[in-house]
Amino acid sequence: LSIDTDFDGCMQLIREVTAELPIYLANSLNSLRLEGQKTAAIEILQQFDWQVPDWVIVPGGNLGNIYAFYKGFQMCKELGLVDRIPRLVCAQAANANPLYLYFKSGWKEFKPVRAQITFASAIQIGDPVSIDRAVHALKNCNG
Repeated sequence: LSIDTDFDGCMQLIREVTAELPIYLANSLNSLRLEGQKTAAIEILQQFDWQVPDWVIVPGGNLGNIYAFYKGFQMCKELGLVDRIPRLVCAQAANANPLYLYFKSGWKEFKPVRAQITFASAIQIGDPVSIDRAVHALKNCNG
C-alpha cells in the first residue's frame, strides 16, 4: 500500500485505522514494544560488566527508544544491579528535531515540525508520539 505522505502522516492514519479495526500496532505507542526495547539498556550494562557508562546516546525519531532505554536502566537500578543510571542523550537530525527545539525552549511548549529529508530516514519524524515519555526520561536522568 503506497501512501502519499511522510511518517507523521502515516502515524496519523494508522492511529485512525487501529481505533476502528482490530489491527495490532507495533510501534512505540505499544507498551509491549517498549518493554522489549528496554532490553537494549540491560545488554549495555551486561556488556560493560555492570559498570554504568556516564552517557548513552540514543537516536530519536518517534522517541520510544529513549524512554525504553530509560526504563531498562531504571529497572536495573531498582533491582540493585547498578547504583545509578547513565545520562541519556537523544540524537536527532537537524532536519527533524522537535525534541531538541522543545529542550531549547526550556520545555515550555512543544511544537511539531515538518520533517525535512535526512540521511537517517528512520529518525525523519517531526511529530513524535512518545514526546511526553521522552521528556520524562531525559528530565529524570539529567539528560
